[in-house]
Amino acid sequence: MSELLFTILVFLAFITFLLLLYNNVSVVKRYKVKTKKPCGGLKIVLISDFHNNKRLFGSIVKKVRACAPDIIIIAGDLVDRRRPDYKTAVQLLTALRGISDVYYVTGNHEAVLGRERVIEQLGCSDIVLDERYKIYERFSVLGISDRIVDSTQQRQDLLALFERLGNFKIAVVHRPTEFDREQTVSDYDIDLVLCGHVHGGLIRIPFFGALLAPDEGFFPKYSKGMYKENDSVMIVSGGAGNTFLPLRLNNFPEIVSISIEN
Repeated sequence: MSELLFTILVFLAFITFLLLLYNNVSVVKRYKVKTKKPCGGLKIVLISDFHNNKRLFGSIVKKVRACAPDIIIIAGDLVDRRRPDYKTAVQLLTALRGISDVYYVTGNHEAVLGRERVIEQLGCSDIVLDERYKIYERFSVLGISDRIVDSTQQRQDLLALFERLGNFKIAVVHRPTEFDREQTVSDYDIDLVLCGHVHGGLIRIPFFGALLAPDEGFFPKYSKGMYKENDSVMIVSGGAGNTFLPLRLNNFPEIVSISIEN
């Protein structure tokens, strides 16, 4: 065996190992958000882009339970349009609902499959927050479904109504690009915006960041982490699954744990 061939085989073996590692181990990413509103102590878990991830189902549920959240938010793409495994999605929802209150905002994959059909298959109409909001004593949660199925005017009207509430306001939007579009979430009095969609940029280059994001192209502005615009904070989940191929590198599937502090 030539030295060049041996080097190639070692490199391929190393890449295969990394792909197996970064696509089969989930992590918890933790953030703290400061507020002057009387909402300190609130714990939120954010899950996005699960895409029927059977391999990590058990570990995700275990990690969510360990976070002891007050509320669990699912920010779209619970199922995958290429392989809509509703059974796994139902099992996840059932397990999560046994931990805390759960709210679900649909993403682009649900839109392609047919939003109403997905909700019917999952039997979860009572927790879907698309174009609705839920008011608690200390906080409120608004859901805005993916831009494929809703008009800009609808969103503006809903956000204008929601921002009148006086408590800590959370908006759930599948795509982070909604954060800085003209007349969108960050233009309103929203304290916290929760998103997914971009899968952390799939491949993350050390010291640089995301390489590629679904529908956003190379070097996306938002990939995962915490961002600020005006008085709003946006947290983008790196996602808990994959769409077509397991191409994550330097980018573990994750659930997000958020602590609100005064």
